[in-house]
Amino acid sequence: MDFITFFKDHWLAIAFLAPMFWAIVNIIDVYFVDGIYRDELDGTIISGLFQIIPWSILFFVVNLKLSDILNASTGLDKTLIISFAGGLLYTSAFYFYFKTLFNHNDVSMLQVLWNLTIIAVPVLSFLFFRETLPGFKYIGMAVVLLGATMLSFNAKLRSKFSAKYFWTMMGAVLFLSLSMILEERAYNVLGETYGGQGFWLGFFFFSMGAFTAGALFAIYSKRNPLPLIKKYYKIFLLGEGIYFFGNLFSQKALDVAPSASYVAVIETFVPVFILAYSLLILFLFSAILRRKNETIKRIYSEQIGGIWVKVLATIIMAAGVYIIS
Repeated sequence: MDFITFFKDHWLAIAFLAPMFWAIVNIIDVYFVDGIYRDELDGTIISGLFQIIPWSILFFVVNLKLSDILNASTGLDKTLIISFAGGLLYTSAFYFYFKTLFNHNDVSMLQVLWNLTIIAVPVLSFLFFRETLPGFKYIGMAVVLLGATMLSFNAKLRSKFSAKYFWTMMGAVLFLSLSMILEERAYNVLGETYGGQGFWLGFFFFSMGAFTAGALFAIYSKRNPLPLIKKYYKIFLLGEGIYFFGNLFSQKALDVAPSASYVAVIETFVPVFILAYSLLILFLFSAILRRKNETIKRIYSEQIGGIWVKVLATIIMAAGVYIIS
């Protein structure tokens, strides 16, 4: 069985790669928010603009030709417009993500809230496309919601929450969920119309939508991102490159999975990887390198604050995932 056939037959394998990469990016984002980005606009603009850069290589890797794009675009295929809109919504979700992160720089806590997409996606799929799931899957969603709300049981973590914090993050959940259900529908149609190239056509227009959203945020805010990019281009290329791979695997999972709801379920494991990476970083600096970098220690110790509550909440959410899947 070749590599491509394996992933087509085992969509769970490719779906799990997305949270693995995104967790690394989340860890890097903690550094960006604490020392590079001025506010949520910087994060949103950079994140959106860098989505188009990997295509300078992908065009040669996936053999997607400009003629294919032009031929599809000439017919004004509405499915490509849907893919483009999904990219716009995706980058818009990251505006709320960064806004929440600037409110309090704890991506583990933030990601547990973002996991509510596994409830939002099925609800929106039903409202827009009348997609229904078996009753026991909705029970699983309720279990996941219980795990997320368990954060309020810890006094230290509860003090970080506010109505503004919650509703700002709900903006990210809404936009990301809408993006996921639109992209799933687009990939299904494009696969039927263009065969193997359907996914890459859809993903290209998704990336164009994400890039356009970043540009629109820059224009609207009258902010020139070039000085920031010039100063930190090396770390941006690293961070956004990893983020792009997570994005690629997430979009491919939407292409091959039975439902976008199932992909949203798998992405609940981002906090687990964040905790694991944070512990690894702290161990690396303290036990192996024997260095006392107070900035590193402060930032990543924050990620494992209230660790047992986060672990317990994640276990309960994982139980909900088991019921759903």
